[in-house]
Amino acid sequence: MVSRVTYRPFIEDDFEEIARILQEAWHTEVPSEEYGFLEACNDLAYSLSISSFSQVALVDGVPRGIVLARPEAKRVQQNKRWFTISKDYFRRMRTLEPEAAAHYWRSIELTGAKNDKLIANSAFADANEITLLAVSKSARGMGLGGVLADAATSFLSEAGASKIFLYTDTDCTWQFYEHRGFKRAGTYRSTRDERRLLPKELYVYGLDLSA
Repeated sequence: MVSRVTYRPFIEDDFEEIARILQEAWHTEVPSEEYGFLEACNDLAYSLSISSFSQVALVDGVPRGIVLARPEAKRVQQNKRWFTISKDYFRRMRTLEPEAAAHYWRSIELTGAKNDKLIANSAFADANEITLLAVSKSARGMGLGGVLADAATSFLSEAGASKIFLYTDTDCTWQFYEHRGFKRAGTYRSTRDERRLLPKELYVYGLDLSA
Protein backbone atom coordinates (compact mmCIF):
# COMPACT_ATOMS: atom_id res chain seq x y z
CA MET A 1 0.00 0.00 0.00
CA VAL A 2 1.42 3.40 -1.00
CA SER A 3 1.52 5.97 1.80
CA ARG A 4 0.03 9.42 1.25
CA VAL A 5 2.42 12.24 2.14
CA THR A 6 1.19 15.79 2.67
CA TYR A 7 2.68 18.99 4.09
CA ARG A 8 1.18 21.89 6.04
CA PRO A 9 2.08 24.34 8.84
CA PHE A 10 2.25 23.10 12.44
CA ILE A 11 -0.98 23.02 14.45
CA GLU A 12 -1.28 22.38 18.19
CA ASP A 13 -2.76 18.93 17.64
CA ASP A 14 0.64 17.92 16.22
CA PHE A 15 2.50 18.68 19.44
CA GLU A 16 2.59 15.31 21.20
CA GLU A 17 3.31 13.33 18.04
CA ILE A 18 6.19 15.65 17.11
CA ALA A 19 7.51 15.57 20.69
CA ARG A 20 7.65 11.76 20.47
CA ILE A 21 9.79 12.09 17.33
CA LEU A 22 12.23 14.28 19.27
CA GLN A 23 12.15 11.88 22.21
CA GLU A 24 12.98 8.96 19.95
CA ALA A 25 15.89 10.86 18.40
CA TRP A 26 17.51 12.72 21.31
CA HIS A 27 15.92 11.92 24.68
CA THR A 28 16.48 8.22 25.32
CA GLU A 29 19.38 8.27 27.82
CA VAL A 30 17.13 9.39 30.67
CA PRO A 31 15.82 7.94 33.96
CA SER A 32 12.38 7.09 32.53
CA GLU A 33 10.29 7.31 29.39
CA GLU A 34 7.96 9.76 31.13
CA TYR A 35 10.84 12.07 31.95
CA GLY A 36 12.29 11.75 28.43
CA PHE A 37 8.95 12.82 26.96
CA LEU A 38 8.93 15.92 29.17
CA GLU A 39 12.44 16.81 27.95
CA ALA A 40 11.30 16.45 24.35
CA CYS A 41 8.21 18.58 25.02
CA ASN A 42 10.40 21.26 26.59
CA ASP A 43 12.69 21.29 23.53
CA LEU A 44 9.80 21.47 21.09
CA ALA A 45 7.95 24.22 22.96
CA TYR A 46 11.12 26.32 23.18
CA SER A 47 11.84 25.82 19.47
CA LEU A 48 8.30 26.91 18.65
CA SER A 49 8.72 29.99 20.83
CA ILE A 50 11.65 31.31 18.76
CA SER A 51 10.35 30.31 15.31
CA SER A 52 7.94 32.02 12.95
CA PHE A 53 7.92 29.43 10.14
CA SER A 54 6.80 25.82 10.38
CA GLN A 55 6.16 22.94 8.04
CA VAL A 56 5.00 19.48 9.10
CA ALA A 57 5.21 16.33 7.01
CA LEU A 58 2.27 13.95 7.45
CA VAL A 59 2.28 10.31 6.35
CA ASP A 60 -1.26 9.02 6.05
CA GLY A 61 -2.39 11.95 8.16
CA VAL A 62 0.08 11.40 11.01
CA PRO A 63 2.91 13.90 11.71
CA ARG A 64 6.23 12.29 10.83
CA GLY A 65 8.53 15.29 10.46
CA ILE A 66 8.88 18.99 11.15
CA VAL A 67 11.03 21.97 10.25
CA LEU A 68 11.05 25.33 12.05
CA ALA A 69 12.86 28.53 11.07
CA ARG A 70 13.19 32.20 11.94
CA PRO A 71 13.88 35.07 9.50
CA GLU A 72 15.67 37.19 12.11
CA ALA A 73 19.38 37.64 12.71
CA LYS A 74 19.03 37.16 16.49
CA ARG A 75 17.06 34.65 18.51
CA VAL A 76 14.04 36.44 19.95
CA GLN A 77 10.74 35.23 21.33
CA GLN A 78 8.20 34.94 18.54
CA ASN A 79 5.54 33.37 20.74
CA LYS A 80 5.48 34.07 24.49
CA ARG A 81 2.83 31.42 25.06
CA TRP A 82 5.10 28.64 23.80
CA PHE A 83 7.94 30.00 25.92
CA THR A 84 5.70 29.85 29.00
CA ILE A 85 4.72 26.28 28.08
CA SER A 86 8.39 25.30 27.78
CA LYS A 87 9.07 26.66 31.28
CA ASP A 88 6.12 24.65 32.62
CA TYR A 89 7.55 21.46 31.13
CA PHE A 90 10.88 22.20 32.79
CA ARG A 91 9.17 22.66 36.16
CA ARG A 92 7.55 19.26 35.69
CA MET A 93 10.95 17.76 34.81
CA ARG A 94 12.45 19.13 38.04
CA THR A 95 9.58 17.72 40.08
CA LEU A 96 9.85 14.28 38.51
CA GLU A 97 13.65 13.93 38.29
CA PRO A 98 15.47 16.89 39.90
CA GLU A 99 18.98 15.51 39.31
CA ALA A 100 18.32 14.67 35.67
CA ALA A 101 16.69 18.07 35.10
CA ALA A 102 19.72 19.84 36.58
CA HIS A 103 22.01 17.83 34.28
CA TYR A 104 19.79 18.71 31.30
CA TRP A 105 19.90 22.41 32.13
CA ARG A 106 23.70 22.41 32.49
CA SER A 107 23.88 20.73 29.08
CA ILE A 108 21.58 23.34 27.53
CA GLU A 109 23.59 26.23 28.99
CA LEU A 110 26.94 24.78 27.90
CA THR A 111 25.69 23.93 24.42
CA GLY A 112 24.31 27.45 24.04
CA ALA A 113 27.60 29.02 25.10
CA LYS A 114 29.64 26.90 22.67
CA ASN A 115 27.17 27.48 19.83
CA ASP A 116 27.25 31.24 20.44
CA LYS A 117 31.03 31.22 19.99
CA LEU A 118 30.78 29.03 16.88
CA ILE A 119 28.33 31.33 15.13
CA ALA A 120 30.16 34.50 16.21
CA ASN A 121 33.38 33.22 14.66
CA SER A 122 31.72 32.12 11.41
CA ALA A 123 30.63 33.97 8.28
CA PHE A 124 26.98 33.44 9.31
CA ALA A 125 26.74 35.58 12.44
CA ASP A 126 23.96 37.73 10.97
CA ALA A 127 22.23 34.95 9.02
CA ASN A 128 18.74 33.48 9.50
CA GLU A 129 18.31 30.12 11.20
CA ILE A 130 16.68 26.76 10.67
CA THR A 131 15.88 26.17 14.33
CA LEU A 132 14.67 22.54 14.18
CA LEU A 133 14.52 19.71 11.66
CA ALA A 134 13.43 16.24 12.69
CA VAL A 135 11.99 13.20 10.91
CA SER A 136 10.63 10.06 12.56
CA LYS A 137 12.80 6.96 12.21
CA SER A 138 9.75 5.18 10.80
CA ALA A 139 9.64 7.65 7.89
CA ARG A 140 13.35 7.80 7.03
CA GLY A 141 14.13 7.21 3.37
CA MET A 142 10.89 8.77 2.14
CA GLY A 143 12.49 12.10 1.26
CA LEU A 144 10.64 14.04 3.95
CA GLY A 145 13.75 15.69 5.34
CA GLY A 146 14.77 17.09 1.98
CA VAL A 147 11.33 18.55 1.29
CA LEU A 148 11.20 20.10 4.76
CA ALA A 149 14.70 21.59 4.47
CA ASP A 150 13.85 23.01 1.04
CA ALA A 151 10.61 24.52 2.40
CA ALA A 152 12.50 26.35 5.17
CA THR A 153 15.21 27.48 2.76
CA SER A 154 12.62 28.83 0.31
CA PHE A 155 10.76 30.66 3.08
CA LEU A 156 13.93 32.33 4.39
CA SER A 157 15.06 33.23 0.88
CA GLU A 158 11.71 34.82 0.07
CA ALA A 159 11.93 36.72 3.37
CA GLY A 160 15.16 38.30 2.12
CA ALA A 161 17.83 36.06 3.64
CA SER A 162 21.13 35.85 1.79
CA LYS A 163 22.58 33.30 4.21
CA ILE A 164 21.09 30.70 6.54
CA PHE A 165 22.58 28.48 9.21
CA LEU A 166 21.76 25.71 11.65
CA TYR A 167 23.36 23.99 14.61
CA THR A 168 24.00 20.26 14.66
CA ASP A 169 26.41 17.79 16.27
CA THR A 170 27.75 14.23 16.25
CA ASP A 171 24.51 12.95 17.80
CA CYS A 172 22.68 13.98 14.60
CA THR A 173 22.91 12.97 10.93
CA TRP A 174 24.95 16.05 9.98
CA GLN A 175 25.90 14.45 6.66
CA PHE A 176 22.34 15.14 5.50
CA TYR A 177 23.03 18.87 5.50
CA GLU A 178 26.17 18.49 3.43
CA HIS A 179 24.12 16.61 0.84
CA ARG A 180 21.73 19.61 0.78
CA GLY A 181 24.58 22.01 -0.02
CA PHE A 182 25.32 23.28 3.49
CA LYS A 183 28.98 23.82 4.40
CA ARG A 184 30.50 23.32 7.82
CA ALA A 185 31.30 26.79 9.13
CA GLY A 186 32.56 25.91 12.59
CA THR A 187 33.48 22.95 14.80
CA TYR A 188 33.87 22.63 18.54
CA ARG A 189 35.40 19.45 19.96
CA SER A 190 34.31 18.79 23.53
CA THR A 191 36.89 18.15 26.22
CA ARG A 192 36.81 14.86 28.11
CA ASP A 193 35.07 16.51 31.08
CA GLU A 194 32.53 18.27 28.84
CA ARG A 195 31.43 14.99 27.26
CA ARG A 196 29.31 14.33 30.34
CA LEU A 197 27.14 17.16 29.01
CA LEU A 198 27.94 17.58 25.30
CA PRO A 199 28.21 15.44 22.16
CA LYS A 200 31.73 14.71 20.94
CA GLU A 201 31.61 17.61 18.48
CA LEU A 202 29.31 20.59 17.89
CA TYR A 203 28.90 22.13 14.43
CA VAL A 204 27.45 25.17 12.73
CA TYR A 205 26.50 24.66 9.08
CA GLY A 206 25.73 27.47 6.67
CA LEU A 207 24.26 27.95 3.22
CA ASP A 208 25.04 31.00 1.10
CA LEU A 209 21.87 31.68 -0.90
CA SER A 210 23.59 34.34 -3.01
CA ALA A 211 26.22 31.96 -4.36
